[in-house]
Amino acid sequence: MGRHNDAQRTHRHGLSPVRRRNILSALRRGTVPADGLDQLAVGLDYLAPVIDDELTSVAAGAGMFKAIRGEYGSGKTFASRWIEQRAMEAGFAVAEVQISETDTPLHKLETVYRRTTEELRTTASPTRAFRDVLDAWLATVDMDAETAGRDRDELIEERLGSVAQVAPVFPLALRGYLRAVEEDNTEIADGLAAWLGGQGNVSSTVKRYAGIKGELDKFTATGFLRGLIEVLRGAGQSGLLLVLDEVETLQRMRTDTREKSLNALRQWLDEISNDRYPGLYLL
Repeated sequence: MGRHNDAQRTHRHGLSPVRRRNILSALRRGTVPADGLDQLAVGLDYLAPVIDDELTSVAAGAGMFKAIRGEYGSGKTFASRWIEQRAMEAGFAVAEVQISETDTPLHKLETVYRRTTEELRTTASPTRAFRDVLDAWLATVDMDAETAGRDRDELIEERLGSVAQVAPVFPLALRGYLRAVEEDNTEIADGLAAWLGGQGNVSSTVKRYAGIKGELDKFTATGFLRGLIEVLRGAGQSGLLLVLDEVETLQRMRTDTREKSLNALRQWLDEISNDRYPGLYLL
């Protein structure tokens, strides 16, 4: 009887009691709800065709950049979350990274990449989707190689060819991860997944297993991001919507930090314009 009443209330209001409670709880806290933004969005309808058209272009292999401007409290984060929701409905993976001078400075691309993998979400994996995406991509490659009668490692190299040019260790680590999974070597597989996700403090034993060295830095981070996008698309995602929130805090940072961050952003936009990031929507 209770379930029947809940169903009636959901039909009448378009929201289940659970979603309604979650939305109201977020509003009481003064935060943007994680779900149900379509029930609250006002004045954004005119943007929907533009956003959807751009998402379609990115899904077809383009790169895209968009900036949201507004005063404090004007709804920038809300609009970003609304776009995130539309992107996920269009089959995109989404990651929202909070930029800050101490924790995630924009010019430290290795940190931005690590936060991206930590915050990665898909429809199938609403939290910490990175490992699931890796497994889905490798399963697809494995199946395609078997179907075509091809060597799996060669197919991995082929699909990550453009990534290998700028970050050759990325496909190397992926092959090591796949081998560790097949050997049921959980410790090595976990370590390589962490390394691919930009995490530090991965043991030398794990690195030797895959034939890799060192840690992720700002020079290889761009290649790793391209690798992540290729993996996402190969795993069935339309692309990646990467939201950089609180970028306006750059104005309050030290001069040297602000200049380095703005230069990093400029380089990023140049690379998107030069088609270096097919499948990336940077917001």
